[in-house]
Amino acid sequence: MRAKSSLRRARRAFALVVGLSLAAPWSLAPGGVPDASAQPRPAPRGAKVKKGKVDVAAQRAALLAGDVERAAAAAAELGKTDDPAAHAALLEGLGTGLHPEVAVAALAALGAAPRPGDLTTLTRYLRARPPAVRAAAVRVLGAHADAGALILTALRDQAEPVRAAAAEAVVARRPRGAAEPLVALLDKGELPAARALAAIADAELARVVAERIGTAPDGVLAQCLGQILVRPDFGPDPARVQVVLALAKLAGPEAITALGDYIDATPATPPRASRREAENVLKQKLGDD
Repeated sequence: MRAKSSLRRARRAFALVVGLSLAAPWSLAPGGVPDASAQPRPAPRGAKVKKGKVDVAAQRAALLAGDVERAAAAAAELGKTDDPAAHAALLEGLGTGLHPEVAVAALAALGAAPRPGDLTTLTRYLRARPPAVRAAAVRVLGAHADAGALILTALRDQAEPVRAAAAEAVVARRPRGAAEPLVALLDKGELPAARALAAIADAELARVVAERIGTAPDGVLAQCLGQILVRPDFGPDPARVQVVLALAKLAGPEAITALGDYIDATPATPPRASRREAENVLKQKLGDD
């Protein structure tokens, strides 16, 4: 009992350290600009659009007027209805050109009820100069089945918020060929890429990720491996054992947190070799006898 209590206390302490260290850096991109995760998001794939009463004519007029704040609010309102006229108004505004802040809001609204014809407009905005606008367009790509090639291109964008949005779109669409650019971003220490890899990894891709030890930063790599490990659909168990052994080679609190999370998420019965290995590695890392 004393050993288990010691493990719990130590893991709580490490979890607190990790939480504090990761909370701030990902809330803002360099220069204080909100990153991709802070921007409005389209409705999840398959989500039913809620019907609402919107004065489309009035909101269209506000969208096309020169007041940025009112236009952005109008774009958001137009996204709250499945009225085809509202969708057409958003496409009209985006087609004529909008202030970047308004364009971000309009693109998010467009993603609330995606239609196949939207890809023409989205492709145009993928070339916009402001990264926030490109990121907003990329985020909507996750709702389009035939947007795989565009998502792969966005993974190589020069701006980190755009790459982060593309990583989210990978999780939604899982386009072929995403693993290679995501691994390259993992090597740079980009957490959205780590999360995307964790979401799509099979046993072979998990092995490739584990081989990045010494190349990718330990903390981000540990989080990626830990998220792979806790996925209920990841396996078989020998593959989980290999992930645990990779975590054993990583320094830092993130590896300890990943191992602890896996132990907590895995029942003791039926016995699982990967869980036993995780317990042994965690004890060694915490110096527990």
